[in-house]
Parts: sequence; C-alpha cells; structure tokens
Amino acid sequence: MKYSRSDNEFLSILFAAFVLVASGCGGQNVNVQELLNRPIEATGHFHQSKKYIKHGMTVVYLTGTPYEIGFAHGKLCKDEIKDVNQYYWEAYGKLKNTPDGKWLLLSRSLERYIPQEYVLEMKGIADGSGIEYDKILFLNTLTTISKHTECFAFSFHQADSNIITARQIDIGTKKPLWKKMILYIIKPQKGYGFAAILNPGWVSGETGMNEKGITISENNIHVRQIEWDIMPITFLSRAALQYSNSIDDVHRFLREQKNYPSQLLFVSSKKSATIFEIANGEMARINMQEGYLAMANHACIIPSKNITSPSTKRLDFGNQFLEKNWGDLDIKKAIELVRTSRISWRWNPVVHNRQSIIFSPATLDFWIAIPAESDYIPASYGPYVGFNLLQELYGTGHEPNPESFPAY
Repeated sequence: MKYSRSDNEFLSILFAAFVLVASGCGGQNVNVQELLNRPIEATGHFHQSKKYIKHGMTVVYLTGTPYEIGFAHGKLCKDEIKDVNQYYWEAYGKLKNTPDGKWLLLSRSLERYIPQEYVLEMKGIADGSGIEYDKILFLNTLTTISKHTECFAFSFHQADSNIITARQIDIGTKKPLWKKMILYIIKPQKGYGFAAILNPGWVSGETGMNEKGITISENNIHVRQIEWDIMPITFLSRAALQYSNSIDDVHRFLREQKNYPSQLLFVSSKKSATIFEIANGEMARINMQEGYLAMANHACIIPSKNITSPSTKRLDFGNQFLEKNWGDLDIKKAIELVRTSRISWRWNPVVHNRQSIIFSPATLDFWIAIPAESDYIPASYGPYVGFNLLQELYGTGHEPNPESFPAY
C-alpha cells in the first residue's frame, strides 16, 4: 500500500502521540526540591579547574591560559568527549581512510581562520584527553561544514523592562549531540567570564551568557555555504561571547569578518535583543522593536531559497503567542510557550527539543531544563533548575530567583 505525504505526516503524529502516552507525556518524575537540596558533588579537579555535579547538572569550571583551559577540559571530560562523540569519531575514521575525504581537508583548511588562542585551546583538549588534534579540530568545525540542528529563540521585555531570553535546541533523535551537554563556566585570562552549555570537546559560544549579560546562540539559517575563507561558527560565537560588552560590540566584531559561516546569531543584552543573519558575504541585523523578538531557522532579510513551511509556521506561532500575551510576559509564560507543540516539536518523532535554557541577562540568572531519559519527551517538559553566573564564576552574588520551575 502506498501512502500520500499527508498520510505519512498523520502516521508520524500518531506514532509520536503513542510514544508520549506510553512513556508519560509529562517531564521526568523528579523531586526538584530534593535535587536542589543535594550537596554539590566534586567529581574532578585539575589545578585551578574543577568538575562537579550541581542541581543534577554536570558543571566544569575552567580557568587559565588558553592551553591550560583546553588541557583541563580534556583531562576532566576525557570520558565524556570519547563517549558522546563516538558517532563522529567513527565518521572521522571512515573519512580518513577515504582517498577523497573532502570534509577532513576542509576541516584542516579552516584552521587558518581560527584565532590562535582557540587553536591552543583545542591542542590543550587533545593533549589532556589523549585524542589526536585533528579529531578535535574536525569536531569543532562540523557545525560549519554540515548543518544539522533546528532551533528556536526569543526575547521579551518583562514589566521591569529587563530582558528574558529563551533558547531551544532541537536535533534528530538518532544523533547523540546535545543529549549529554555540560555546563561550562569559563574564566579566561582575556575577555569576560561566561557560561556555555556545550557538548564536551567543543570550543564554542554555541549557547551562553557572559558576565556583562550578553547572551549568544547559534541557529541554523538554511542558506548554502559557498564561501570558505571564514572563521568557523563555533569560534565566531565563542569570540563574540568572550569579548562583547554590548550588542554593538558583537556587530563591530562581525563587521571585521570578510565572509561568514551561514548561521543566525541570536544576541541579547540586559535591555534589548538582535538577530544577526550571516551567510557567505552578507550580513543583516534585525533589532527588537515591539518589546519582543523571535527567530526560527530561516533568514528574513538575506535572500534564501531554503525557507521551509515548518520554520515559518513556528515563527508565526511564536510571534502570535508573544503578541497575544504582551503585558503579561514573564518566565512562566516563556516556559508555557516553549512547551507548546509547535515550539517543542513533541509531534515530531524524528526531530524534537533536546535542550531548553532561559537567561536573565540583568540578574545573570539562568535556568536549564533537565531532560527526560526518553528521546520522545521534549527537554522543555522537564523541571528547570537555576544557576547564577557570578556564583559559579566567583562565589559571589545571589542565588537564582526563583531556584527552579516545576516539570510539565
């Protein structure tokens, strides 16, 4: 029997619904208060860097020179780097034994555009973990060579005029990336200290907030890469996160680049938010104007032939929700939005929400959803546990307020 496209979509939704019912459609059964009350568990230490478990999250604090930060990263997260990225190590092995393994050649050619401090950090990761450098380089250029995520982000003004920013990361259920992300707290010798929620082994600002309240997130734009004299997106976002005191600082940094990896950068500060559309030789900037700003995985200004219906429907839905609830927007409303079917993608058995993070740039508080074990329950359904960046960087400041938000 042959099925039409609409039949297949119906069967996909039916399958997803069955899985949600079978596994429980809410977040995982976690006593959030008990999780918050657990003492911090130290699990590793190397010079001034350390690894610990707090609120159910693995946290790695790194400080020192670029090489020292990388070496401690590799030393403390050796097992996670090897385990989480096994799929990519296998791909690397196959490409290495292929005469025309173009991805490896491209990865090596991109190294010349990477700032030297991040090359040193990658060499430190390689030496600390015992993994060859070319593999670490390959891992850190993959998101530039091959796009593979679907994401959603938005910011809005609260009643006190401060910004709240929400970040959703979605990926295919069969891919290991983002399933076991680590909260990295990094205090470099130069630039600002920051928090970044990353896959182990990455040198990136893929999702993070610095101590000046600047948040950065990378998002797929679905524009084909044709220029390759570019800084890979992981390092571009990392530099923007590490060295920016304002959204205009990010803009100035981007203007210094000759060409761009094809991505959307969603950037927020204490009082505003901006989308930077970057692709090949083009850049466009979209500023918050109506008290809220949202993006999905397509360009709105840079010409693109890859705008897909799910992406436009997702953005339209998000904007309609934000407009309808304008005046009552707060973190609870943000969580309500990210738990809707259109934003969490709970209807999709192939791709759905793997991570959900909420930032408060004014207070430097942030909340990370604890994902369920099931691949078919969105991370946003889980409880959100809070952290404060100054607490993690310096042991100063306040505890996050509130400490948590309950599961769905």
